[in-house]
Amino acid sequence: ACQAIVGIVKTTLGPRGMDKLIEDGGETTITNDGATVMKKLQVVHPAARILVDISQAQDNEVGDGTTSVVVLAGELLKEAKSFLEDGLVAPQIIKGYRLACNLALQKLRDLAVDLSEKSPEEKRSMLVKCAETTLNSKLVSDYKLFFAEMSVDAVAMLGDDLATSTVGIKKVTGGSVTDSTLIDGVAFKKTFSYAGFEQQPKSFENPKIMLLNLELELKAEKDNAEVRITDPDQYQAIVDAEWNIIYDK
Repeated sequence: ACQAIVGIVKTTLGPRGMDKLIEDGGETTITNDGATVMKKLQVVHPAARILVDISQAQDNEVGDGTTSVVVLAGELLKEAKSFLEDGLVAPQIIKGYRLACNLALQKLRDLAVDLSEKSPEEKRSMLVKCAETTLNSKLVSDYKLFFAEMSVDAVAMLGDDLATSTVGIKKVTGGSVTDSTLIDGVAFKKTFSYAGFEQQPKSFENPKIMLLNLELELKAEKDNAEVRITDPDQYQAIVDAEWNIIYDK
């Protein structure tokens, strides 16, 4: 079961990896993200479920490399199977894997680049390269530099706590991929729906902002409501009454 899972996600690995089309209850998903594929497969086998868990853990901790961990774990299981068939007991195999893990971690520490002594420009350059690497296998790989720089700028705005949950993504239909922009602040998706909005300014510099916990929009009357007037002054009275409602709020 584990090798079957590995065979499914292996073809999505790398910049030339293929997308998978998954249909689940009438909902169709096209993706080459390892964590998404694993989540959509609805794996039941206990051992194969472990592959799903490590893929999700990788996605939560790092956000990249979800396919790689599944492929790597599958190869380790494949090698362990041959050792078991040769008569080697499981604890010895586990001990060997732990020793190999420690050696691999030590090698990674030797290869690690210390950014604490680097200049801000060198730090940013390294972070942009890391972001570009993660985007190589994504649908926006052709614009990886554009989005890598945007991602680094967004993370730089978070401060020391690096609370990535405060970074939001607003999707707007239409336009080009490169129309995407990073806003240093709070963005609300609001549609202009009132009369004469074409003539209203769409941007303000250094505005004063008031936060209200109520709606200023007037509620629409019932469909069968009808107001009849015989004098233009009566219409102005209705308009004034609407403004008074807003002022009372």
